[in-house]
Amino acid sequence: MRRLAVATMIGALLLGVAAAGASSAVTDSSKPQPVVVTDIQIPVHGQAPVTAYLVRPVAKKHQQLAGALYLHWFEPPSSTQNRTEFLSEAIALASKGAVAILPLLTFPWAGDPIGDKTDRVKVTDQLAAVEAAYQALLAQDGVDSRRTAVIGHDYGAMYASLIGKRAHAMVFMAGDATWANWFDTYWLGLEPDQAVAYRKVFAGLDPVDNIARAHDVYFQWAGRDIFVTPEVRAAFSAAKPGAKVSLYEKSDHFLTQQAKDDRLAWVGAKLGLR
Repeated sequence: MRRLAVATMIGALLLGVAAAGASSAVTDSSKPQPVVVTDIQIPVHGQAPVTAYLVRPVAKKHQQLAGALYLHWFEPPSSTQNRTEFLSEAIALASKGAVAILPLLTFPWAGDPIGDKTDRVKVTDQLAAVEAAYQALLAQDGVDSRRTAVIGHDYGAMYASLIGKRAHAMVFMAGDATWANWFDTYWLGLEPDQAVAYRKVFAGLDPVDNIARAHDVYFQWAGRDIFVTPEVRAAFSAAKPGAKVSLYEKSDHFLTQQAKDDRLAWVGAKLGLR
């Protein structure tokens, strides 16, 4: 409840209105709408429910809304490597007429890769949870399934790439091309022959092999990123040559306020938000 109160207060600060019930809804369509942030639990078949934020405007009756799914990054010891990373951004988007869901991701956040085929199972289990979150978004009152976006950062971007074909637009922020590379580099330290075999574990699941299936894609890269190489950026550009690309030369892996501003503007335009 404390987290919910903080989130609601953030919404009020951003919107310049009290975050309250429907009685406070704005009637002038040129003004931002008040926003409500709630905790929800999303059922996932065969798994524990997913904890998520649901961020939605206090919409007028029969209002058609866009939808956004936000998938957070992995960066210990950062305090934002969880569903809070995009909360202020989701509130800003909701104030323009979108519903957002921000699920808490768990692999590899809450469990390390171990270097065998069970890591593929863990990725596919997390993917099932992400897909359940997307379905929960579509099920929200007023959400138009033709106006949805998936926005992901780091590992969140990698999961986004696997469901990007279902959304109208996708933002891919500073993610890797393959699952095996970061798992091996930062956890496993495999011998060369083992590393080759391990890459084959994820056949068909690697982000760079799935990105072409997405519709409109916006890549955001950091020029001072120690985790994502120029070769990775080039591989994604080759896989999706028509995508929009921004390289923030002076940014690290977290990216910048300018990236956030650019992302909000692009998503808003793609979703037809004012």
